[in-house]
Parts: sequence; structure tokens; C-alpha cells
Amino acid sequence: MSIPHFFIDEAIPGLVGEHIELSMDAGTMAHLASLRVQANEHIMLIDSPGHAWRLCLTEEPRRKHLGLKGILVSESVATRKTGLTLVQGISVGDRMDQTIRQTTELGVSRIIPLQSSRSTVSLDRAGAERKRLRWQRIAKSAAEQSCQLHCPYIDVPAGLDAVLEILTPYDLLLFFWEEADVGTLGEAIADYTNSAGYPPSQVAVLIGPEGGFSEEEALRIKAKRAFTITLGPTILRTETAAVVACALVLHHLGALGGS
Repeated sequence: MSIPHFFIDEAIPGLVGEHIELSMDAGTMAHLASLRVQANEHIMLIDSPGHAWRLCLTEEPRRKHLGLKGILVSESVATRKTGLTLVQGISVGDRMDQTIRQTTELGVSRIIPLQSSRSTVSLDRAGAERKRLRWQRIAKSAAEQSCQLHCPYIDVPAGLDAVLEILTPYDLLLFFWEEADVGTLGEAIADYTNSAGYPPSQVAVLIGPEGGFSEEEALRIKAKRAFTITLGPTILRTETAAVVACALVLHHLGALGGS
């Protein structure tokens, strides 16, 4: 059985072998109680500096007590070979929630919600921040559920120009477009690797909203030297395309059982 994973917003003070007591939020304590975790069982805590601590509980977690007591059993620092960023056109209703949840489970490192010309959701500054916080909570829950050692950062929704500026230092931009008729993922990664002499370490996947990208947006993305990728003749829903694209990229780069 997998050890329950939890992310906390502070650094864990202590060394392996020490007894510690930590303040926890009500949501985490409720989750621990629902899992019926007992004293002498282990949990994994990932702190803000990115250290993964294995904690042996010395007391049974109680829903009404916002604290944990235990002994630090081990410490490790997880590193990523490749950072995968998903640029996702904002979709309607729970589709965006689903996309964030499932791509987090796959192991993406960052998600940038894109306010594109065909997005049917329009957000002002306050609304964008509220959405970001909600999506960040969804990502945290999904990362804990899937026993990830990293929780992806969710950016504030932004327009295409701002997003393309963010992506400037990336090694490889993969533009998955339903109107593309040439270009495969394998060719894009091989082309970059052969040219640079090493595999890409910072990769971005761009997926449009329900209506896809406009021709004008596609031209602006291609001008950033993005590889245009086809997933074949089948037209996928935006939430399906994001999961398929991210899974394929991660597998090609050695994750999800890839070599």
C-alpha cells in the first residue's frame, strides 16, 4: 500500500531521528482521519523547500487537533529530469478542473491557463486569481492522491502574448493543433536532441480551448519556433487532448515507463 503524501507550506525543522510536532491545516487533518491512519504508521510530508520527509506517527491523528507528532525516519530531495509545462486554453465548467487534476497525476510541473480568443470563459483580475487559487487546491489534492513528490504551480490566467513571453527560455515548444497535418512528437524531440546534442529539459505543451486556436494565434505560436504536432485525424476534446499530449511527451522523455 502506498504511503499517504501531503504537501505543507513550510520547511520541516529537524533531523532524521528527531521527534517533531507540526501544525497542520484542518483539511489535511480531516484527510488523515478519513484514511484512519494510526500511531506507528508512516506518512510522507513534502515541505516548501522540496524535501520529502518520511514521518512515523507517535500519536493517532485527530480531526479536532491541528497537529501531528512523530519521528523523522528519512529525508530525500526529489529532482525532475524534465520539467513539463502545460499551456491550456481555459475550458468551460469542470473541464478545466479535470484537466488540472489528471495532468497533475501524470507529473506535469507547471500549468499556465491561457485566455485565448476562442475561450468562452472571460476572467477579470480578481476572478482570475480566485480561479488560480481553486485550481492550485485541485492540483495539490491530485498530487497528494497520486503520491507525487511535486505539486505543479498554477499560473494566473494570461493572454497569448504574455504566455509566449514566459515560454521564451524553454528548450522545446510543442504546439498540438487539430489543423496540423504533418509533424509528430517523435520527430520534434529527435530534431531538438540532434541539433542541441542533448534531450530537452524544459518543455511546454500548448493545447487550445474547446474551439481550438485561431489561425492568427497559430501563426504567432509558430513564430516562436514551436513544433506543430498532429495527434492524427481524430479530433479530441480539449481535456482529452491535454492528457494524451502530456502522457505522450512524458513517456518520450523517460517518465511513465518510458526509457
